[in-house]
Amino acid sequence: MVLIVPVLYGVFLKNDNRDKIILATVCSMMLILLSLRKPFSDIIAYRDIYSWLKGVPFSEMIRDFHIIKTSSIVYGEWGYCFICWIFVNLGIPFQLFLFFESAFCVICIYTFICKNSVNLPLSIALIVGFGIFDYMFVIVRQTMALGFLFLSFEFVKKRNIPAFLALVLAATMMHRTSLLFLVVYPLSYLPVTRINVAIFSFLSLLIIPLYPVAERLFLRKIMQMFMKEGYMEALPFEFGELIILILIIATFLMIFYDKDKVLKERDTAAFWAFMIALPVQATACYMQILGRVSTLTFLPFASIAIPNLLETNDNKKLVRIFEVLIYLAALAYYAFCLFYDKRILEIVPYKMFFMN
Repeated sequence: MVLIVPVLYGVFLKNDNRDKIILATVCSMMLILLSLRKPFSDIIAYRDIYSWLKGVPFSEMIRDFHIIKTSSIVYGEWGYCFICWIFVNLGIPFQLFLFFESAFCVICIYTFICKNSVNLPLSIALIVGFGIFDYMFVIVRQTMALGFLFLSFEFVKKRNIPAFLALVLAATMMHRTSLLFLVVYPLSYLPVTRINVAIFSFLSLLIIPLYPVAERLFLRKIMQMFMKEGYMEALPFEFGELIILILIIATFLMIFYDKDKVLKERDTAAFWAFMIALPVQATACYMQILGRVSTLTFLPFASIAIPNLLETNDNKKLVRIFEVLIYLAALAYYAFCLFYDKRILEIVPYKMFFMN
């Protein structure tokens, strides 16, 4: 899917709708592969949850309502379980549910990129290159939550707090970690300047040496509130390569974007949404499970921040060169993840649901 982007770019070079054709093609490929996947790994557990909910009384589901805690009926956030309850009690098979779930996620990606990116092909290549699509095969609740966060981004731009809060809460009811996205709204008012980015990066990296103190003071209490204290079990310190990637992207953008131009609310919000991945990933050096949060909640917004901030530079020839280099870098990073994958997603060998 990453490699087909430049091919389609050349084929439709003179077509006015070239970028949308590329985006639609890649998103269609995503939907087909996701919809036809055979249940495996975590998907088998999701299938069991789906089957278990059949016949559960509506009154019991309503009594179980909670925004943050997991359902007491089956494992998973209440919002996700309630959606499953609706589908299974309508008699919809699990494989068809996977199609609707996949369609929701892919449509949200398409809409998000279409409305916000100045370079649709590069944005979709970055979504795939950063591994977002890989996670969509297995991490169902969190990728559904990401879809709601993409929708909420529109209301960050419009400064519509009620709608933003409603969609973030909807995402939180798919996956509790989405509550962290609330910090995007106040940060979207912070100007993107080199000094602000430097200070934010420095404070984020301070988390690494100060984590033991923070854990004793408040982190453990927060994890207890989210019923995730088990994730704080003693694990060896592990420095994630994603920290380096985030710092490289931030440094690159600060060097080449035109600091004399006033960024649109869209671009400021996308940049800070992406940068929140840095403190989250710094914390993940001790609490590895948070690596998924940085990747699946905040890193996707780099797909907008990178092309949009780069486009502010008036040297368009240089911009085109760097767009190609960024595309190649995303492809290289994806290859690195494939060869040295620590996520253990088990998405290969790929099998369709009707294959033995």
